[in-house]
Amino acid sequence: MLTAPDEDTHAGAPDTSVFDRATKCQQDDNARMHYQHRYHAGNFADVFKHVLLVGLARALNSKDRPWCYLETHAGAGLYDLQDVAALKSAESAEGISRIWEASSAPPLVQQYLEIVRSMNEGGLLRCYPGSPVLVQHLTRPADRLLLCERVPAVADGLRASVAGDGRVHVHARDGYEALALLPPAEKRGLVLVDPPFERPDEFDACAQFLKQALHRFAGGVFAVWYPYKNRHLTERWLRRVQRETVREALNLTLSVSRATDGEMRSCGLLVVNPPFAFRADAVAALSWLEPRLRQGAGHGQSVEAWPVSARPRP
Repeated sequence: MLTAPDEDTHAGAPDTSVFDRATKCQQDDNARMHYQHRYHAGNFADVFKHVLLVGLARALNSKDRPWCYLETHAGAGLYDLQDVAALKSAESAEGISRIWEASSAPPLVQQYLEIVRSMNEGGLLRCYPGSPVLVQHLTRPADRLLLCERVPAVADGLRASVAGDGRVHVHARDGYEALALLPPAEKRGLVLVDPPFERPDEFDACAQFLKQALHRFAGGVFAVWYPYKNRHLTERWLRRVQRETVREALNLTLSVSRATDGEMRSCGLLVVNPPFAFRADAVAALSWLEPRLRQGAGHGQSVEAWPVSARPRP
């Protein structure tokens, strides 16, 4: 049996010094990391994922009972879009920068933009919140956040990003070991599974985690982000999850241009046990985002329901 990971408790709204410390922690671990999200922060996939996270958090907040947020691969929490890595990739220019100044947007997009703007003074876009900090802004005093990050320096950056908030617990351990934290005491919650997909067996590990996690926390809301880099591998994984996960689900996707193997032009979010009314808000948000984030021919978006009655048998 897995034991609960060691934890550290921190939090609060980040100031400039905390932001700088979080960024430095990411830079200090460059030699030991293959995937570094600071190259990709604020790109189209982040916008897609974070807008939908707003919708899931809003739905859970619609009831008074507290809930728990668990993230398996949390990252650093805050990202500097003026950092040399972010400037080198310039991926945020095709993501958050495209909608940063939008004056009218659907509710999920509008709330997402309000949070990002609140972290950037003077109208200059520099600080971008990762999923943990975004959800920290969306949760209430009685809610809790459990954040897993296995890379030591990145976990240090995450602690700096959420420092001072007693609701937030950072666990320096591989996120797939987060089964030990389920079910949460609140019996309500959202689990975000957002791996870097750098392991050769990442899809298999992700599917196995989801299967085991649902066994422990059957009523939880699970959101699994995934890339479309190799369409064959991605669609094989989707068929496996659809076969093994006997729960209602929504499969949401966004494509910014025609698919190319080896390059991410599309991504998805699989939401198992989607909250009531989430689908309608998600459809409105994706319909608004698609034309604004498109990068070429072949762009599109979809929201596909997986009803239990239509599932193939294992």
